[in-house]
Amino acid sequence: MRPELHYLSNSDIESIHECSLKILNEVGMKFPAREALEVFNKAGATIINNDTVFINERLVNDALNKTRKRKDFTLYALNPEKDVKFEDHDPGITCMTMATSVIDPWSGEKRPASNIDLERLVRIADQLEHIKVSGGLITPQDVDHTVCDWHTWATCIKNTTKHITGGVLGYRGVQDAIEMGSIAAGSKKTFLKKPFISGWVLTLPPLSMDTASLEAMMEMNRYNIPIMLSSGPILGSTSPVTIPGMIAQAHAEILGCITLSQLINPGAPLVYTSFARGMNMKTTNISMAGPEFAVLKVAMAQMGLWLDFPIRMPSMLRDAKVLDAQAGFETGMVGTLSSFNADIMDAMQLDTDLVVDYPDLVFCNDCMAFIKHALRPVKVDPESMAFDVIKEVGPGGNYLTSQHTFQHFKEELWHSDLFDHDNWESWKNKGSKTIRDKALEKTYDLLELEYQSIISPEQSAAIDSIVEKAQNDLSGK
Repeated sequence: MRPELHYLSNSDIESIHECSLKILNEVGMKFPAREALEVFNKAGATIINNDTVFINERLVNDALNKTRKRKDFTLYALNPEKDVKFEDHDPGITCMTMATSVIDPWSGEKRPASNIDLERLVRIADQLEHIKVSGGLITPQDVDHTVCDWHTWATCIKNTTKHITGGVLGYRGVQDAIEMGSIAAGSKKTFLKKPFISGWVLTLPPLSMDTASLEAMMEMNRYNIPIMLSSGPILGSTSPVTIPGMIAQAHAEILGCITLSQLINPGAPLVYTSFARGMNMKTTNISMAGPEFAVLKVAMAQMGLWLDFPIRMPSMLRDAKVLDAQAGFETGMVGTLSSFNADIMDAMQLDTDLVVDYPDLVFCNDCMAFIKHALRPVKVDPESMAFDVIKEVGPGGNYLTSQHTFQHFKEELWHSDLFDHDNWESWKNKGSKTIRDKALEKTYDLLELEYQSIISPEQSAAIDSIVEKAQNDLSGK
């Protein structure tokens, strides 16, 4: 059987869901965009103050019935072999977005992230097995900030064959991302048939949305571009301090956006996500790796699974500043707990989402391999119980020469070239390398590999022209 982890019982989930429905019906949610309000008004929702919508249970249930479920959902990739499906639980990691600094892999110094860093990181992620979804791990600081998203999309699309997730704001941002993807795919028709991008849609807790995010969501809905739909309230700050209260509010915000998305386009695809987190009440610093963060990832994933949606959770975003023991503990604890229920998990950032260390990609990839091995279902049958083998070897024998061992050891025993399994003397003789040392060596190897262009020079130039036009239109530079 597959191992399971639950913080909420079925009755708990049902009670929280009922509370979320009550929040939407009696408290309402702000949707400050004319189109959104017109859509809700046409559907019969009550609107006050020209921005607050009261959504009744009928509208929510109708939307949930129309939303695409796990077995019918795919995150497409430019390379079809790297498509991500959700019918079976097969956890992997994804590139979190928008860090502003990197730790330079040669000097070891923290510095502002550049577009060259993004290109390198995207190429590294493209080569690592357990990174299922790519994206802009960093936001380039050496480009016009007005069009950071455009540069990020262009660099990602030109350098990975995996599915790409990123930030996108407003109608224009979505339209231009679609145009870039269409160039890489060969045509807009080909791209829209299997769009290999998705966009973040973040609510604005408590119980609100910003206009640009709303417009982007509705535009993605129209084109069947998947949305990563997330509510990220902070315990005791932008949500109740109690975990059930936070879950009820976050779930309500997600349900409100789902309702709008399905009114725009029934069947529009979405992934259920939540950045719900805690805060140090002494310093007001946000934590992306505390124990309450881990509990919230598991519990919010349960809410999404109960609705039969694909699940993405930010589970390997460490408070640690460098790749040290704290980073390892936070990666292992939150990542493992989340992996019981989440399908894809954001990873590979430090300092509460602000810093990326190149070898961390290699480290997190191996951590995910470890976690996946630990979460495998245990199959109990005559072959695995091995009575005949035990009888054959008998008391005092050994199994090293057994055919049964030869047939099964590769699937049963996990080995990593990164994690150290030697004794002290052997480790010392090999240079006493830390796990970061070894991950950095592999990073250098990946950076030195000859890169095969994904798109033609003409396609690359066409994508760059979209960025240049957006920069001229939006910033005047």
